[in-house]
Amino acid sequence: MTTTYLITGANRGIGYGLARLILARPNTTLIALVRDPEHETSISLHELPKAENASIIVLPYEAMDPDSAVKAIMTVQRQYDINHLDVVIANAGGMSWRGPTVSVPASEIHDSITLNTISPLLLFRASLPLLQAPSPHRTEPAKFFAISSGTASLALIPSTGHARTVAYGLSKTALNHLIRKLSTEYTDIVIELLTPGPVQTDLTRAFPEFRDLAKRPEFASRLVNIDISVAGLLRCVDNARFKSEGDEGTHGGFRDYSGATVPW
Repeated sequence: MTTTYLITGANRGIGYGLARLILARPNTTLIALVRDPEHETSISLHELPKAENASIIVLPYEAMDPDSAVKAIMTVQRQYDINHLDVVIANAGGMSWRGPTVSVPASEIHDSITLNTISPLLLFRASLPLLQAPSPHRTEPAKFFAISSGTASLALIPSTGHARTVAYGLSKTALNHLIRKLSTEYTDIVIELLTPGPVQTDLTRAFPEFRDLAKRPEFASRLVNIDISVAGLLRCVDNARFKSEGDEGTHGGFRDYSGATVPW
């Protein structure tokens, strides 16, 4: 039995960590969608250790391009004869602006929503037929995850005032609404939001303010090791499930890497 995963943004940070763990599992196929398959970080995906019958397919994907997800799925079907997906993780995202809320350019909000909200929707739409396709080997429902952020939580805003990331936060809050809504409309696929916690990645290291925050003991103590985060995220992927008798399930929920529920 082969389990087929698809991850966007698989060549860096959280995506790369997930790719490494997935390829360490026997009988897996990983479809890694990356901006540039020829970039050294993408090439390095091929060099990751692989368990027995584990393989990787690296394909181009530009999250800001509305046609990119469809092109990738068509390539998966036509060139690799893959006719179903077991797990899809919408991980690609980004944050390009930091500053006072009152100063945020409207164009930054637009671009953040395009990248962090609309692209996961387009990925879900493109992959839906393969998630719903029957698989003779699948023993549990197909699953779709979107990587969100604690900054998406309205309830946590009072405790995250240091995060001068309103465009990013708006786009992730919109993502939460989107994924929550999809979970009510598609009850044959486990659909869930996950957040890796405050992890230092290329996305966060790009901002001097974050680097300064990381030096403060009260903030540094909250930082999560990336290996711990991705291992926890994959456990969440594995145990994601529908509600059943005596079990509330996780479908339609919002959890962090430890499996704890994040308030909306």
